[in-house]
Amino acid sequence: MPKTLDQKTTLAVLLLLTAMPAAADAPLGVYRGAGCDGLRKLADFTAWFGRPPDLALDAFSTESWDALTSSADWAIGCWAQNGLPMVFSVPMLPRTTSDTLADGAAGKFDATFQHIAQTLVAKGYGRAVLRIGWEFNGNWFPWAASRDPQSWIAYWRRIVTVMRQVPGAAFQFDWCTAIGRNALAPDTVYPGDAYVDTIGADVYNQAWGDPKPTPEQVWNWLLNQPYGLKWQRDFALAHGKSISFPEWGTGTRPDGHGGGDDPYFLSHMADWIAANPVAYHIYWDYPAPDYNGRLSDGSQPAAGAVFLQKFGASSGAAP
Repeated sequence: MPKTLDQKTTLAVLLLLTAMPAAADAPLGVYRGAGCDGLRKLADFTAWFGRPPDLALDAFSTESWDALTSSADWAIGCWAQNGLPMVFSVPMLPRTTSDTLADGAAGKFDATFQHIAQTLVAKGYGRAVLRIGWEFNGNWFPWAASRDPQSWIAYWRRIVTVMRQVPGAAFQFDWCTAIGRNALAPDTVYPGDAYVDTIGADVYNQAWGDPKPTPEQVWNWLLNQPYGLKWQRDFALAHGKSISFPEWGTGTRPDGHGGGDDPYFLSHMADWIAANPVAYHIYWDYPAPDYNGRLSDGSQPAAGAVFLQKFGASSGAAP
């Protein structure tokens, strides 16, 4: 059942809502799941939100090379039924392989990325945003750049070159970090301005510490930490690029480190988006096993109220 606000929280949210302006008109997307499942689940988000999102996010499988290719074919075909502008997350390596970043840099997988690019163009997505090897500065994906930084750079450049060479391709390539330093300083593996269109960051409301940090402390950390939000903005400005947030959200984690139903985070993230050159942003409205950021089911009423005020149909933001 959707949660309801207690009297104290209701008053706090109402005060917050009346004090803040609507967010700027950067295109707003949503993640609701993969392929045809995600497409089908857009309807309930749209009903809650009051209008369709401007774009959507999907990701191809990391299970194997065959799964990567088949999931790309499936997902692209599904979204083509709707024609919604898309951001597609493209793995650099699957989980079940001994292949390396150096293999990729040497051209071993060119045919896979050529096939994906050809499929995108054929289905009307020749101008899609492609988020290659996202969150590369972490250690949780098989393409972690810390394993071989120079090969990671060379492999990124090779993928971009191969995909651009497909007739009809006009893709936008999003170089997307996980917010913060993590396993590697992200600027040490920047592929170069000629190979990047947007400087992205995935931003989730989560924190560690004892005692648990306050919402104000968490936001300050997201903003000011090394390779945090201010770094992303300044790095993009120095390279003449806009910024993006291909994944962002508040919610719960199974280990208890999620920020939960947090209107403070929602309000400040929306204001940051409004104040900066954001090409697009995508809310994680999905109950993933490792992070449940769902708003559209009413399970986070305080954060949801702020989201609707900032971005919804009645916010004044352009659809």
